[in-house]
Amino acid sequence: SGLIERETLFSMNLHTLLFYTCVTKEVANQCDESFTLDQAGIVNRGFSSNVTLIKQAHKDHGIETFFAVHDTFFVNGAGMRPDWKSSWAALYAQVKPLVQSGAIVGWFLGDELFPGKISIANFTSALGTLAETKKEFPDLLIWENEGGTGWLDTFPDGLPADLDITSIDDYYLTVEEHREWYTTKLYPLMSPHQKVFLVPGSYGTRSGIENSRWCTKSDGSPGATLADCDRFMANQTQAYLNWALEDDRVVGFAPWHWDSRGVTEVSEYKEVGTVEMPELKAEWQKIGAMIKPPRTETRGMRATLE
Repeated sequence: SGLIERETLFSMNLHTLLFYTCVTKEVANQCDESFTLDQAGIVNRGFSSNVTLIKQAHKDHGIETFFAVHDTFFVNGAGMRPDWKSSWAALYAQVKPLVQSGAIVGWFLGDELFPGKISIANFTSALGTLAETKKEFPDLLIWENEGGTGWLDTFPDGLPADLDITSIDDYYLTVEEHREWYTTKLYPLMSPHQKVFLVPGSYGTRSGIENSRWCTKSDGSPGATLADCDRFMANQTQAYLNWALEDDRVVGFAPWHWDSRGVTEVSEYKEVGTVEMPELKAEWQKIGAMIKPPRTETRGMRATLE
């Protein structure tokens, strides 16, 4: 399959595989739950604000969570909540035991916030507040995802230092184009401690297969069946892994998407999810098995050991 031995990968920087899948209804790019328990055995992480799911996923499957905090801080598309300070204080008091247990490994601040949905001041205020939790739990991570490449113009002087992980989704870029942009545009604006997730497309179609760039056969001819989409995406996933293994800025994957949807719910040629694509699903399962397994000790123990 082109994948390296799992013993080698354990020494690499990769620590996260989660599917970027909106389980709850997406509103202006925001949703607060990304995983379902049928992903167990493939992923080691997800994002969610569903406390019941977070507890069950960690207890039964060892799945860790980036807690989704967008709605705690922001009015969707309209800046900070007037009551964000009290909203955050109440939330943190509720979920701190899950941080201590290791069920929560970080904070997911939101998706495609720039340009225009919030100000840089809003962003840095939320980041600074989240970063305060690292005084007690220094291994917590703060992640935000963006769409496309134009958003980077918002940060000509560099990304805010309190942001640990950034990522972009742009499914129309090839792997090579993605890597070139990360290397030449994004990385120069990052501090040494900042890392990235890769967000590969992970989907297929039963509608207009011959017109989908993501179903092309290896000889360059148009695809004809969902199996052609499956094979194309499996090969693309291997290419993303090869990049990750050569680039210590890459610490994880957040492929989109796991579940299948109605044709009208997504842009064209993307409605079939990974769950229905056996070759692609198998590639993610191999990668999930290679990535560092979740640490099960509590953070109190972790602090002592480290």
